Amino acid sequence: MMNSAHTLSFDPIGPAELEMIGKAFQDELQRRALSRKSEEAEALAAKLIKAYQAGIRDDLGLSIVAGLS
Repeated sequence: MMNSAHTLSFDPIGPAELEMIGKAFQDELQRRALSRKSEEAEALAAKLIKAYQAGIRDDLGLSIVAGLS
């Protein structure tokens, strides 16, 4: 029987990556005039993190993802 902790692959988000995701998040919040505490902002943050984890690892790609909602 395999331990589920050994079967999961997890690539942590480091400080530089978090800064990149945060910049895309902040830029899109400003573009949409959204509050950081809004439901839309929470959904955007989740979308950006999911996109990063799915392999979108550059500023332009994350900015495009942010603008798609």
